Amino acid sequence: MDATTTFTCPYCETELSIPDSLWYTTCDQCRHHLDLKSQFAFLRGLDAFSEGQNLFQKVNPKKRMRRQFFLTTDRDALDLFRQAYSSLQVAFLSELEPNQRLLGVEMMTSMTQEFQLRLMVSPVEAQYWNTLMIEHTAQVEYDRLSQKLSQPASGLLEQIKYWRWTGRQKTLLQSLKKLDAKLESLEKAIEFTDPPKARNKTWKPKST
Repeated sequence: MDATTTFTCPYCETELSIPDSLWYTTCDQCRHHLDLKSQFAFLRGLDAFSEGQNLFQKVNPKKRMRRQFFLTTDRDALDLFRQAYSSLQVAFLSELEPNQRLLGVEMMTSMTQEFQLRLMVSPVEAQYWNTLMIEHTAQVEYDRLSQKLSQPASGLLEQIKYWRWTGRQKTLLQSLKKLDAKLESLEKAIEFTDPPKARNKTWKPKST
């Protein structure tokens, strides 16, 4: 009989017992299909990033900004970040649960900023992950404004707010269009063998 691993479904938090020989499964509770290679890579990346982040926080920021710093703590943190980066690259080969995808983008953005300070990653790749984070932030703001605009307006003051929110949404849509073009350009420049599935391709402007 195959050995099993306990795994928590990221969509419904149901505890699943997974045979070690499986790389794909369907959650018994929510019926989501799960790529276990991607899921386990995400968990490894999260653990390594968290540990590396904790080490970085112990280093004096002034020392971290110097070019010639070879602190053991810093080297260990960078090793953990490299492990996390590699794991998340594997994780993003498949579709992650939305919260996982966002957290993964946040971690990649943070790590590429640290790597770029040390010339460990190309500026284009660092810009890619930072732009992904900006795109997500703009989408979230747009959706929040849509939620506000879905409520009935009462009085002149509320109407003024509605006009301002509507104007902001138009600005966000223009920005998102530019971000979309920029991300496509960056993906071509990086020449990913397998482009990461890190963008929210299902996002659409909500009607108000």
